[in-house]
Amino acid sequence: MATLASDSAKSAKNLAKQVAKQMAREPLEILKTAGRQVEGAEKISQPQGPPGAPLTQEFSPQEKAKIEAQGQRQLAALEAEIKDIQRRKQEEEMAKVQEEQALITQAQEEKKEPPKVPSKPSRRLFGIGQKAQAEKQKTRVEKPLPPSG
Repeated sequence: MATLASDSAKSAKNLAKQVAKQMAREPLEILKTAGRQVEGAEKISQPQGPPGAPLTQEFSPQEKAKIEAQGQRQLAALEAEIKDIQRRKQEEEMAKVQEEQALITQAQEEKKEPPKVPSKPSRRLFGIGQKAQAEKQKTRVEKPLPPSG
């Protein structure tokens, strides 16, 4: 293991020395092409043909018809999906509008209704505070008022 690691370290060192020597011999070689690369004048070679076209040989008429039919089916499926999405969005918007209208009408009805009178009698027990007041009323003595003058 130690020999493999030392061999790879030596080979990496040798490669670095070779690159450094080559750079010392040809310091301006990189700069010769750098200007064209920066300007964008240097083009990357691409296979001939229109962009997006397959890079294989020509198809037979049957294969072309099959591919065309498949493309038409996919296009129709995508258009149907778009229409479905638009329909769902429209239904959601209509549902929101109806919900808002229902809330508005409910609020208006609540404003129009008179306050409700409770149908059940009060559950307060007679005598807690009322009994003492009734006793006071029985034993109340009228005091004479001073003559005003």
